[in-house]
Amino acid sequence: MSEFLDNQAEESENSGETTDTSIDDDDLEPRAKRQRKQKKKEKAKKKKRIRSDDEDEEDDDGEDDEAKIQKEMAGFVVDEDEADEDEGDDNEDDDRSEKDDDLELDDEDLDLLNDNLDIQQRPAGGRVVIESDEEEDDRNKNNLYDKDDLADDDDRRSDYKESERHIYDGEEGSGTESEHSEDDFIVTDDGQQPQHRHRRYRYADVPEQAIDDAREIFGVDDFNFAEFYDEDAEPGEDEDEYPEDEEQEELEGGDISRSRKMKPKGKRATLMDTIEPAELEEKLLAPMDKRIQLDDRPERFQLRRVPMSEADEHELEFEAKWIYQYAFDNATLSEQEESCLTVLSNPDLRIDERAKIAMEAPDKIKEALKFIRNQLFEVPFIAFYRKEYVESCLVINDLWKVYQWDEKWCHLQQRKKRLLELMKRMLNYQMENDNAAGMRIVTEQDMNEVHGVQTVEGLMDVSTKFQLYYGPEVPKMIDWEKIQNLSEDDPEREAAEMRFRAATRTDKYMLCIQNGLSGMASRFGLTPLQFAENLDWKRHDIVQEDEEPLKATEQYVCQSFPTSEAVLAGAIHVVAKQLSREPKVRELLRLRYRLRLKISVCPTKKGREEIDENHKLWPRRYIRDKPVASLRHDEYLWYVQARAGGLLNLKLHCDTEEDIRYKKTLLQEFLSEQPYHRDEYSRVVDMWNKVREEAVTVCVNNFLLPVFEREAHERLLQEARDYVIKQSTQNLYDRIKTAAYRNMHDDDDDDFENRFGNGTRVLSIVYPEERDQASFCALIDQDGQVLDHLRLVHITKSMNSKKPGEADLKREDMIHLRKFIEKRRPHVIAICGENMDAYYLRRDIESLLHEISGIAKEIAVEIVDNEAAKVYMHSKQAVTEFPNYPPILRQAVSLGRLLLDPLIEYAHLCNTDDDILCVSYHPLQNEVNKEELLFALSLEFINRVNEVGVDVNRCLEHSHTSYLLQFVCGLGPRKAVHLLKILKQNDNLLESRTKLVTLCRMGPKVFMNSAGFIKIDTAKVSERTDAYVEVLDGSRVHPETYEWARKMAVDALEIDDAADPTSALEEILQNPDKLKDLDLDAFAEELARQGFGNKSITLYDIRAELNHRYKDLRIPYESPSAERIFTMLTKETSDSIGKLVMGRVMHIVYRKPRDPEERERVPPIRDERTGQWKCQYCYKPDFNNTNEVWQHIDSCPGQPVGVKVRFDSGITGFIPNKYLSDRPDSFVDPSERVRRNQPIYCRILELDPDKFSATCSCRSSDLRGLQPQNSEFDRYFDKLKCQDDDEKDKKLREQRKIVTYFVKRVISHPSFHNVTFKDAERMLQKFEQGEAIIRPSSKSVSHLTVTWKVADGIYQHIDIKEEGKQHQFSLGKTLLIGTEEFEDLDEILARHIQPMAALARDVLSHKYFLDGKLAEDRDAIEGYLFDEKKRNPQRIPYTLTPSQDYPGKFVISYLPRNKAKHEYMTVTSEGFRFRQQLFQSLEAVLAWFKVHYREPPPGMYR
Repeated sequence: MSEFLDNQAEESENSGETTDTSIDDDDLEPRAKRQRKQKKKEKAKKKKRIRSDDEDEEDDDGEDDEAKIQKEMAGFVVDEDEADEDEGDDNEDDDRSEKDDDLELDDEDLDLLNDNLDIQQRPAGGRVVIESDEEEDDRNKNNLYDKDDLADDDDRRSDYKESERHIYDGEEGSGTESEHSEDDFIVTDDGQQPQHRHRRYRYADVPEQAIDDAREIFGVDDFNFAEFYDEDAEPGEDEDEYPEDEEQEELEGGDISRSRKMKPKGKRATLMDTIEPAELEEKLLAPMDKRIQLDDRPERFQLRRVPMSEADEHELEFEAKWIYQYAFDNATLSEQEESCLTVLSNPDLRIDERAKIAMEAPDKIKEALKFIRNQLFEVPFIAFYRKEYVESCLVINDLWKVYQWDEKWCHLQQRKKRLLELMKRMLNYQMENDNAAGMRIVTEQDMNEVHGVQTVEGLMDVSTKFQLYYGPEVPKMIDWEKIQNLSEDDPEREAAEMRFRAATRTDKYMLCIQNGLSGMASRFGLTPLQFAENLDWKRHDIVQEDEEPLKATEQYVCQSFPTSEAVLAGAIHVVAKQLSREPKVRELLRLRYRLRLKISVCPTKKGREEIDENHKLWPRRYIRDKPVASLRHDEYLWYVQARAGGLLNLKLHCDTEEDIRYKKTLLQEFLSEQPYHRDEYSRVVDMWNKVREEAVTVCVNNFLLPVFEREAHERLLQEARDYVIKQSTQNLYDRIKTAAYRNMHDDDDDDFENRFGNGTRVLSIVYPEERDQASFCALIDQDGQVLDHLRLVHITKSMNSKKPGEADLKREDMIHLRKFIEKRRPHVIAICGENMDAYYLRRDIESLLHEISGIAKEIAVEIVDNEAAKVYMHSKQAVTEFPNYPPILRQAVSLGRLLLDPLIEYAHLCNTDDDILCVSYHPLQNEVNKEELLFALSLEFINRVNEVGVDVNRCLEHSHTSYLLQFVCGLGPRKAVHLLKILKQNDNLLESRTKLVTLCRMGPKVFMNSAGFIKIDTAKVSERTDAYVEVLDGSRVHPETYEWARKMAVDALEIDDAADPTSALEEILQNPDKLKDLDLDAFAEELARQGFGNKSITLYDIRAELNHRYKDLRIPYESPSAERIFTMLTKETSDSIGKLVMGRVMHIVYRKPRDPEERERVPPIRDERTGQWKCQYCYKPDFNNTNEVWQHIDSCPGQPVGVKVRFDSGITGFIPNKYLSDRPDSFVDPSERVRRNQPIYCRILELDPDKFSATCSCRSSDLRGLQPQNSEFDRYFDKLKCQDDDEKDKKLREQRKIVTYFVKRVISHPSFHNVTFKDAERMLQKFEQGEAIIRPSSKSVSHLTVTWKVADGIYQHIDIKEEGKQHQFSLGKTLLIGTEEFEDLDEILARHIQPMAALARDVLSHKYFLDGKLAEDRDAIEGYLFDEKKRNPQRIPYTLTPSQDYPGKFVISYLPRNKAKHEYMTVTSEGFRFRQQLFQSLEAVLAWFKVHYREPPPGMYR
């Protein structure tokens, strides 16, 4: 293989390219650009350069010392929430010096930019072309289409090459500043500034709309493409010089234009200077992107936070053991899934097998690290082509974990190294500087502590110790070092010396030290290090002072500490602070703290109102003293989220109330060990023991416990987030693990296949959530391209609809669909799994397919999860790809592609907008770091994509598949774009893997990583080229083992070694069974003997590939199960069992007797009170005699057995009679308890996914007592606290309760509910604006109230008076609202409520409606008006807001001068009432208001 790579490298070098891993910036540029730059540099030497005063003073030493100090202390200061250091400092100078060069765009970058902007390059020359308005309209219309839809790429490219030219409208640089200023006042009708014709470039074949798009994308007013395409001038290179023609004019004394005379010789601003760096990065055009593209290292290695570096055997051995200990054998603080090696998670492993794996694991990790760090192999390459070295212990996910922890290791070592360097500098400062005489000397022990650090927490401990003793001296050290580098007569030396003398810190600890209290602290008997060492075993005795503590402090009394007590308190503070910064002390107490750590939770007032029994935290909302080790998975993250929302109070603590009561706290247990106690009985010793004990108390309570709590919180949070990320990746894996859908039936019609191509055709059907919108069908071919589409408006309507004409419209759509299916012959029909409509639609389509004759094969009908398709529908990518398609049709295209191959379509969402994050993987995914989640999801894509392989030629032909290429091992988004760009410039064809090196200039490292995962469809390529096509390029066999594959073929055929191995290989591919007789173990031994290493598994993999090249290893497609479809359409899961839900009564369920003779055996029942007869089954009561009853028996529906209800999710529920009431004998007929369309609360007892139904209960005992199935109360649930809060809330409600009595009414109307006004408002929260609820009135039984939703959170209650009532509970024949009469409730809704709702909607949707604000938010409204006034002083700003205090009223707020004014307008059924006048529309109100706003209003809103 090395010989192969050397040959390819030579070819690459001969072509003028380099594949060396160390690439100079000049080497990163095309040869033509380098030649132009060299010419300019030679020309520049002949010129006299002029530098400004600012440039002369550029090297001034007036740096910000504080920033420098902060940089020096980065990573070592006491910042527990420390962010990761920037790793780019080492290259800062190089980056600065190369900035101008790097901001260049070469020709390839320009091609990419032009592709993104839909712009084609034109050479200079030509004439001015003035286009008509019609031509411009046509041009804009054409730009609505994707370029792939307009013409073939190759034909278009050749046309462009034949007609390339660009035209100038005027000379560049002829405009002056005054002209610009004048233009700023000229605004066109659409708000756009007029364009400077003399400044703009015109291109004959470049659409004006495309140029405008470029200006808008990059925020550049004058988008000059000549700066990109000018071959004679390089933007960004030596721009301080005049162009050559201007220089010649000056030399000849020629008169040049005023603008040129005034033009300074400074660097001219280029397009690159005007484009935001973020936008360049988004387009992958930044200088760093260029370096990444061309550097011969895997892209992901280059983007690591810590650069990849080689390591020797010694470091690798230590790192491997460290990774195994902390990544695979480390306990978590909360209860998480075991973090062991994947193979150890197998419960069937024997103990000896586990022990063997555990012993081998560090060595396997070491081998993996060698491949990653020293040979730059990415994880998929190791997992597929170096299995022999890792497979017994490490699978691919373990390897990724090794990769991630290698980065953590390198980061830790880097920080340790910086801390050690700082310590050495400080030691040198102490040794060389007389002013540092009183400081604590940096010791070898301090440095050994750094060397011994194994965790970030350990590093933080030694860093905080360093900062305590030396942090204040770091600024002085920096100034001292600077002074040493300055000469005696340097004027900067004096300023540096002044800063050196002035540098100080004045916190409490330093105040004590500066006043000499360190001397008093040293008399406590032990140094901090001795105290720490005594915690293991007491090796040091306490040195006892003879004087009493207060007596000893007298000599330290000073102005800052004027009393002995103050001195003693200061000394205690010093000792406590020093003890708290001792690493061993922190380590021991941290361990004890975490073993005792507990969590307590209780809801806030808001939480008690919002956390109901369907909430995730309902069974865990009251927690008392729960050990954090019992927190499971993401539980802590739920708590933190609820706390952030103001629902919970959360407390981490190590001591319970019992511990405090019985004096068993962490501190008291620690003090009981007498770590700072001298066993001697005397008054002085006893006094000193108490002082020492107080120092330990301050150390633990004031300094350590807050730090430990913060650390524990961060660690628990990270563990919960890691679990969420892990679950999210598992969710993604479940989505993309399925292989591509394949047609299982052969087509009988060959002519049809010739017309529409081979492969699977998918007909995808997507319907909108709103019934009044059109549905769409899209026919997708095997490659995901749209063959045809169909618009269906009424497809989701019911065939059995009772609404006039609906059934006929549905039949018409079904006829259109049938014709489409007969014409296009799809192999499978995909229906979007949005809701229950999909279930009914599938049933209708299956019935339709049974009616179609002439199609022999069976057409499958599948319901497909459409979440990803909905994300794609709204993405910028979809708009670009299908600009003329409506969103629903775009969703249909994506849905068909999802069924064809989910991996391709999900990878399609991995773009610069990160649309992949819009898919829902976990309820808490928004609580985790976006970058971490994105990285974890990308790893899942990398695993699956490299498992399947990527056909680059298919990516070139079908752009939506090209997003797979970024996940190929060794590549990434930048290298993938670069690779495709090169191939597009070379016939859009990759003939062989060899061309990756010779044509695409891929370096050996990247080639080794990626070659095996890039597959070539050798059959298709052979049809397009006459060159030799290597058959192994279509397999997983890596190019480094091609010779072994050929050798295996020759040996299997038992032919002479001199025979053509290629022919032998082709024959073996036709008859792979002959490979079974090969002795691959002997072959592997021979390879090992020849120095090729262990290839025992690789040879078997080669044989498998020769049997089936690039076999899809994913799970074959299976139709979703009934449970999966049920969850997909209803969003209900097993967790729904036990939940309280609200449904609506459909009808009473009857059951006829099974035995017909049974009906005659049960006699009719007579009602003694009325004398009428009743059916003994259905209990119909109005029969005059028994004959009528017997005649009714044949049509009797049967005995009522329960109630059928329907839920919002679409499923139906059945409530048996026994679950209707706690006293089922209290009624005979369920209609006595419920009525049709009545809302009813019930609890789900059982789910039946096959029938999309549920068994429910509405018994009072069940509604009160039964909890959701999966929400048993937590073991540590604080029932006493819960009951106490419930009692308090109940008393509070009773105190605030306004007793409202109303009589329940029986009124048959869908909008009527027997609820209070609070319940009505609560129900309307989920309704749309304008919806209304009619309810009983608290006034009397002769009144009703209609409550309608004005806006979110605003509800108006309107009184209805009833007249002409037949009896007390009936509805009045005449209904009055004020003086207006209505005949029934429907008329009230239609003539009174709906007109007002429509007027309110007009206000809510008005452009000057202030969303999110109420009329009562006066300060916010006026602040907004003043801001608008500042932006445009000539305009009178105004805004509209709803009033919450007066529902149904809106307020116009405006600012005519310096004082804001506010006026009411009222919504009525006849229009808006404003200033005692009535207006029919909002436009009329505002038009009148704008004319008469100066007139004094009748009333003002204050």
